[in-house]
Amino acid sequence: MANAARQWGRRALDFVDAVERLNAPGVVRLFESEIKACGFHAYIMAGLPAPGTALADLTLANGWPDEWFELYTRENFSALDPVPRYGASTVQPFEWSEARYDKDDDPAAHRVMTRATEFQLRDGYCIPLHYDEGGAVISLATEHLYLDPVSKSALQLIGVYAHNRIRSLAKPRRGKRDPLTAREREVLRWVAGGKTSWEISMILKISERTVKFHLVEASRKLNAVNRTSAVAKALAWGLIKL
Repeated sequence: MANAARQWGRRALDFVDAVERLNAPGVVRLFESEIKACGFHAYIMAGLPAPGTALADLTLANGWPDEWFELYTRENFSALDPVPRYGASTVQPFEWSEARYDKDDDPAAHRVMTRATEFQLRDGYCIPLHYDEGGAVISLATEHLYLDPVSKSALQLIGVYAHNRIRSLAKPRRGKRDPLTAREREVLRWVAGGKTSWEISMILKISERTVKFHLVEASRKLNAVNRTSAVAKALAWGLIKL
């Protein structure tokens, strides 16, 4: 046990030292190598989606089987999955089996977990992360989970540093000016507050057409597919706050 603790402690510290010198693909490759050593063959690293937010827009690194990711997003499983739901309520890493639900009272959650087994995603370990502007999870999947406390601690450290490094590299590089104008940020803040384009036009005393123009421009600059995605990215990158 002592040797295992030293080994995993050393690997985790080596990982932390290495990721600061790597680009995003390099971090992903090293992360995948480390979780494979713990018996995991699939994973996802993503923000916790709010209602109406597409999971794809919040995904930092995707190691899920392609067919499962396509099914998961198409069927909006993120709104039903008990694992991220539990991850939003705790700061402690947990095994998937700890995200409990009653299959009779919550058949949708049971359907998600049952379908996951079709892709050899039978068990797993989830590392939740919480920031001022939102939360995220790193969900690791395997067919048969066995992790001792030392491995769990090492995985948590590896996961947190991998996520933070990739997240920081994903932020838009700023020059001397913000990528969004003050008005674009203001409009996005009102959208985040649930206001319609017409309501925002009344609040800001500008035309509805002008509001929509600012939303289009903000979405273009953030490479977002719609206003919801633009708000999610602006929040995640610290460009606006609720």
